[in-house]
Amino acid sequence: MAWLKGSLDSKKNVLGDELYAQSLCKALNNLPGVEIAELYAPGYEPRENLDIMIYVNRTPPKKEIAKKHVLYLQNAYSEGSYEVLKDLRQYGYDGYAFISNSLLKLHENDGFSGIFLPFGVDTSVFYPREVKREYSFEVAYIGNDIKLDRTDKYLLPGAKFNFGLFGRWPEEKKENCLIFFLKSLFKVLIGREKIKKYFTKKYKKEYKKVFPKISRGKIKQEDAPVLYSSAKINLNCTAQDCVDWNVITLRNFEVLACKGFLISDKTPIAEIALRDCIVFTDGGRDLEKKIKFYLQNEEARKRISENGYNYVIKNATIDARARELLEYIKTIIK
Repeated sequence: MAWLKGSLDSKKNVLGDELYAQSLCKALNNLPGVEIAELYAPGYEPRENLDIMIYVNRTPPKKEIAKKHVLYLQNAYSEGSYEVLKDLRQYGYDGYAFISNSLLKLHENDGFSGIFLPFGVDTSVFYPREVKREYSFEVAYIGNDIKLDRTDKYLLPGAKFNFGLFGRWPEEKKENCLIFFLKSLFKVLIGREKIKKYFTKKYKKEYKKVFPKISRGKIKQEDAPVLYSSAKINLNCTAQDCVDWNVITLRNFEVLACKGFLISDKTPIAEIALRDCIVFTDGGRDLEKKIKFYLQNEEARKRISENGYNYVIKNATIDARARELLEYIKTIIK
């Protein structure tokens, strides 16, 4: 990966890339034919030449450390995954893997090959836990300040309830002199109401006023499954790039693997595959209504979460993903 290892022990949020890659390495190491699979990062390079290196961020291949190189495009990007992909293909990877089947199809139409490798959950870590009183919130979410407008729509309504919000949610920075000057200038040029609307949309997010005050900070990673199991309702908010490319994100599977009840925003693939496993929302008032409804309907929550758990065990484990990846690797290093 492109980042330093050790996010579990840092004061910052846990790095999803690191946890997912570690779980994938663990699953690969359990498969016949794999001598070793390990997560490398800046400052932690392999000591000998490898058969294959898989890059989980937008990192140019390092020809000196491996014989073959695969790009696993499994992040969300503000400029769009396809634009990032077109830029990275110039480096000539030997293979490509995608969490988006739509992006894979576009990649294939461009004359390249690859595989669809959606997320999988490590069920040795994420599994149903005993409910703990300190995590028995009405609503819960673990995350950070990267979803912007979608945060107001799909997470902020949770603040009206007993909300177990975890993660680093920094307070909004005070307006600097340049912004103040630009506002003053634009008020003269285009009118007070137009500039108020523009800056409110671009810079002012309602959650920035609320979440820094109610966030409980970083949760211990070993407690995340306990939270998912204990909270009455878990929320999911998907990055816009993942919505655009029709992705089911890892949080969905992690919550469901713990038999947690989940209300999520929509992607077409999730609405089909997880139709009876989670509850979908349009956000805002719709989300608030659904939270109220399911808080009062425990049996419905249990039935839906049971469906979700069964789906993950059958279709979305990290062990299944590791087997798919290994078969693809064999076609590259044969």
